[in-house]
Amino acid sequence: MTLALVATSGQVGCMTARVRDTKGSFNLEVVEVTGEHSLDEMHAALETVAADLGMQFSHITRLGTKRYPGNRHWHLKQDLKTRGCLDVTYWPAGPLMWITIRKSEPPWVHEAGRALQPALRKYLRTTRTDYR
Repeated sequence: MTLALVATSGQVGCMTARVRDTKGSFNLEVVEVTGEHSLDEMHAALETVAADLGMQFSHITRLGTKRYPGNRHWHLKQDLKTRGCLDVTYWPAGPLMWITIRKSEPPWVHEAGRALQPALRKYLRTTRTDYR
């Protein structure tokens, strides 16, 4: 996935951000984010949508801060004992948000990633009261 970055205040010009599929994983773009959502707002949005799909956070961290400074990265699971996890990353400075699915993950991860993508898009494009 290659996306043009939107210039934000304090930044001059545009650059190109790349989130590349690898031999072992592929990425789904969630929505064309503008970077206007704070990390906490995006956390709340993801938590709401994930819960509606029967998932919960198992780990919250950051990806490499040199490549994606100021990002937040979540691991989602059906339950904490289930094998496999779904990865979601939000980088407001990019602005980018993507879901990473490792090809070796169990089928539930692939299904959940494909369900999460449109659900999160819908949530972010509507007001929270219109979501459900």
